[in-house]
Amino acid sequence: MTKRLIEEWLPIAELGEESMRERRSMTALPPIYYLHVWWARRPLVASRAEVLVSLLPADADRKTFMHMLGIHGDPVAAKKAMEKVKRTGIRIDNPYGYDRAFQYCPSEKEEFWLLEEMGKLGIEHPTVLDPTAGGGAIPFEALRLGCTTYANDINPVAVLVQKATYEWPAKFGRAVLDEYQRLVPVFRKRLEERLSTYFPQHQAPDQLDCTYLWARTIHCPYCAGKVPLAPNWKLAPDGTGVKVVPHLGDGPGDASRQCSFEIVGSARLQSEGTVKDGDATCPFPDCGRVIDGDQVKVQAQAGDMGEQLFSVVYKRRLPTEYTKNREAQEREVGARLPRTSPRR
Repeated sequence: MTKRLIEEWLPIAELGEESMRERRSMTALPPIYYLHVWWARRPLVASRAEVLVSLLPADADRKTFMHMLGIHGDPVAAKKAMEKVKRTGIRIDNPYGYDRAFQYCPSEKEEFWLLEEMGKLGIEHPTVLDPTAGGGAIPFEALRLGCTTYANDINPVAVLVQKATYEWPAKFGRAVLDEYQRLVPVFRKRLEERLSTYFPQHQAPDQLDCTYLWARTIHCPYCAGKVPLAPNWKLAPDGTGVKVVPHLGDGPGDASRQCSFEIVGSARLQSEGTVKDGDATCPFPDCGRVIDGDQVKVQAQAGDMGEQLFSVVYKRRLPTEYTKNREAQEREVGARLPRTSPRR
């Protein structure tokens, strides 16, 4: 069997930087990222590379390969230039010189080149099978390369995500978008009718609650206090976060001991996280002991793990004088404490 390109060469450094670049901007992620949250999304540029290097023979032209990936410059050198900017403070235009690789769609000429290379291997048309496709990055890129593609997953949610990502658009085209736009207001209306009682908007339309932030809780096996579990209490890059306020009750052994919270405006005022590497730390100052991860698991497996609402993220309409376009008034994002008592 003829050796494949992956057995001889792979531009790891370039792929690594371009993959990081793909995820670096939260406002310029690949569109499929917004379709459904998936906990193991593969970078599209790495997925495309994985398909190509597995199909191409070892002697395939590497320059054409890189161009077909969408890497049209030197991302490693660009990264070094960006690091220099951070050190010197001297700004420069886009050091990459090209758009993010995932935005590039291979040309017909490049697809024909892939078919020619497959012909050298005695393969009439490239076919890709991904039986554990997850969020669908690999089959999505295989289709963009013009390959016959089969994909599946044991998780039915993943299968549905895959269908919406590439099967339905390929099969129905623009009609999928039209049907989506028709259904969205219907779905939203039904959702709001069912949930408005549970998630009231007391200050709408000027302020809209967007996200409810909960922490899992366990009871400290040493002092009986309720421990909210969080690796950190950061809410925003500007330093906004949470300060945990323990209420000692009658002291160790009092099962009513619990924590309340304060919203603070700087990182130094935020509390230390209460869980790390599976172990928890009791936040009550008259205890403060480390709770072994096995003890945390015992409570979770016994159904004794609870939850506690610690913050609500909202969007608040800015005053008109701060808004450029009065028709589309801008909103600022903030966080507030919950108005209701914590769930036990």
